Amino acid sequence: MRTAVVVAVGVIAALLFVATALSVPPTLSSVGVQDRHPLAMFSAPRAEFARMDVATRPDRATDGSFLNENVEVSDFLTASEIQAGRWAHESQIAPGRYYVMLLALPDVDACLISDQGDYDPSCADGYSAVMPLTVPRPAARYAASARVLRSLKRVELRLRVAPLGGRLPYRVCYLLTNTQRRCLAGAVEGFDWNSGASDILSVTTRRLPRLATFTWFVGGKTVAVRRVRI
Repeated sequence: MRTAVVVAVGVIAALLFVATALSVPPTLSSVGVQDRHPLAMFSAPRAEFARMDVATRPDRATDGSFLNENVEVSDFLTASEIQAGRWAHESQIAPGRYYVMLLALPDVDACLISDQGDYDPSCADGYSAVMPLTVPRPAARYAASARVLRSLKRVELRLRVAPLGGRLPYRVCYLLTNTQRRCLAGAVEGFDWNSGASDILSVTTRRLPRLATFTWFVGGKTVAVRRVRI
C-alpha cells in the first residue's frame, strides 16, 4: 500500500513538472502612469488572448486571479498591443496604491506541438508576477477669499482646491483684538480629480481687529493668507 502511494505521488509530481515545463507565464517588465492613465510594458510571446488587471489589493483567488471586489481595471488587450508589448489604459484612475497583473493564453494553432495537448514552452501561458503601481495625487491649487458681510456682521471665508476627488481637512486661523488666536476647522469635499471643489466657513466680526488676517492651513502647511478691513 505504501509503495502504491509513493508511486502515485511520484506520477502526480511528474505531471506537474511537465505542465510547468510546458507553461511559461507572461512577463511584466515595468508598470507606470501618465496623467493617471496606467501603463505597462510586457512580454507575452505568441499569446492569442491577454488581459491586464489592476487591483487595489494583491489578494488572489485559487485560480490565480485578483479577488473580484478589489479589481479596479480589467482590460482586454488588442492584437497590436500584445504584439507591441505595450499597454496604456484609455481611462484615468484615482490616485492611490494598486497592483498590476497580466493574464495570457497561447495561440493554439501556433503553440500546440502534439496530439497530447503539449504546448511549445516558448509560448506565454498563465498569469504574470504582480507588480505594484502608485498613482500620485495631482498637485493641488489653492484659492482663498475673505468677504466681509457688514449687514450680517460676519466674514465669509472660502477655500477652493483644484483638482480634488476626495475629502481634504483644513484649518483657518486669525487673531482677535486681544491677540488671542482662534482657529476654525473645515473640510473640502471633492468628487472628481479633474475638477475643483470649495468650502465656506464664517466668523463673527465681533472682537476682530480693524485689519483682520486669515490664514489657511492644510496638513500644517500654509496654503493661503487674506487680509480684510472690518
